[in-house]
Amino acid sequence: MPIRKFTVSDFNLKTDGLPAEQKTFMENIAGMMCEVVNKSLEGFASPEEVTKQFGDINNLLKAYDGEKFQQLVKDNEQLVEQVKTLGESIEKMKQKGLSMDTINKFDEKLNEMLDSEKFRDFAEGKTRKSGEFDGFSLKDVVSMTDNYTGDLLITQQQKRVVTQVANKKLHMRDVLTTLTADPAYPQLAYAQVYAFNRNARFVTENGRLPESSIKVKEIQTGTKRLGTHIRISKRMLKSRVYIRSYILNMLPEAVWMAEDWNILFGDGNGENLLGIINNTGVTSVEKIISTAIVTGAAGAVKAITGYNGDKDVIVEFAEPQDLILDGMSITFAGAAVLTELNKTHALVKMEDGRILIPGVAFSGAETATDKMTFSVHEAGFKNIEEPNSEDVVKTAFAAMTYAQYFPNAIILNPMTVNGMESEKDTTGRNLGIVKMVDGVKYIAGRPIIEYGGILPGKYLLGDFNQAANLVDYTTLTLEWAEDVETKLCNEVVLMAQEEVIFPIYMPWAFAYGDLAALKTAITKA
Repeated sequence: MPIRKFTVSDFNLKTDGLPAEQKTFMENIAGMMCEVVNKSLEGFASPEEVTKQFGDINNLLKAYDGEKFQQLVKDNEQLVEQVKTLGESIEKMKQKGLSMDTINKFDEKLNEMLDSEKFRDFAEGKTRKSGEFDGFSLKDVVSMTDNYTGDLLITQQQKRVVTQVANKKLHMRDVLTTLTADPAYPQLAYAQVYAFNRNARFVTENGRLPESSIKVKEIQTGTKRLGTHIRISKRMLKSRVYIRSYILNMLPEAVWMAEDWNILFGDGNGENLLGIINNTGVTSVEKIISTAIVTGAAGAVKAITGYNGDKDVIVEFAEPQDLILDGMSITFAGAAVLTELNKTHALVKMEDGRILIPGVAFSGAETATDKMTFSVHEAGFKNIEEPNSEDVVKTAFAAMTYAQYFPNAIILNPMTVNGMESEKDTTGRNLGIVKMVDGVKYIAGRPIIEYGGILPGKYLLGDFNQAANLVDYTTLTLEWAEDVETKLCNEVVLMAQEEVIFPIYMPWAFAYGDLAALKTAITKA
């Protein structure tokens, strides 16, 4: 529905009996007021900006001599309050989802492009290229067609664009933390720690502190260019609504669709990104739980000593085991004296080189440490009776929480989410596994990202804030161009392109796998 514009007559000015000069002055002031009100209604001016502009107008009125203006000044102050209230109403509409500001900001940018001299020169055939029009941030745009009024050639244009193909509501750049790159540096480098030995112990006043170590390597990630183009009939250039339809529904969507699957499944070959799922270190939670995280062959155990009055034992390894975490399960074999060790135990990590096994008494020096072997598993393996989908996801979150990394979301196919929402107990009551909070679906206390790019039954979870970033080296730009070939067909070309860098700092903070397989891995036999 078109927004009604205010005119001078709407202000009902009382100018009867005023000299011509003063009457003209007041009409000019009213014209200024109209401009402010209309900008407010169209979303170009915030309530604060409206108040300031009317304050300036009010000061102008007060500075004008003449007793007859005093009442008009007072009326004008009331008008300021009315417009302020109007601005606050618009702000409330925005909070409810009707963002005229968002629509008009893009509309203003698009109109600026379409009304620019270089676009007019291009449309009239004076130049072969329009040059780039950058700064189009389309992320928050909801609708563009409702602002359109006018005719398409000799046909009345309805304010509606119909398409059979729906755009995705969500893209991976909306999930990841997106940064802006420095144009001076097309390569992005960062340090990755791949091995360390944290060996801190209590010592006497003059005792020698133990030594720790760390190994670091530099990782470099380069800029990748992504884009597409479309040929458009010159006749369509006469209709802004069609241009908007193509821009909003086709080109940016095409770019971001290609960006999506590269972020997830890119193989790193040629100009492809190396996607999350294909990074070395990204595996499934079911594999993490089912497969030994650490194994030690004969000779891996250096020494076993008593602790806490020999009620417990300390196991010291020949090499630091930085992948072992508190609460994991360790299974020893080959102990000759401390045969109670030859079972599965929950462990407490002391340092990277030592663990504590509570509840196993130290009965004497172990004579076969050089023959002992061990394997370490996650505690969740075969640990839950009849798990439902929430149990499965909770276990996945627990397994992937370590160091400074914390899974902050899980990405699932909408059909997978639908199946979870439909799960029932033995009496047919819905389990309520998926909960809705402020319009966002949650499972196990963390948000679900419904995304069709993940296959039904699969999952991708991880730390999307810290473990990876999408870096915009150059933002999405639009450019018109034509050559001899397009001129022969009375067409022009619209290009859309961007350049991005995709560093995955910590691939081990992501997991991609199959929910059914994970359920099998955690189900107690």
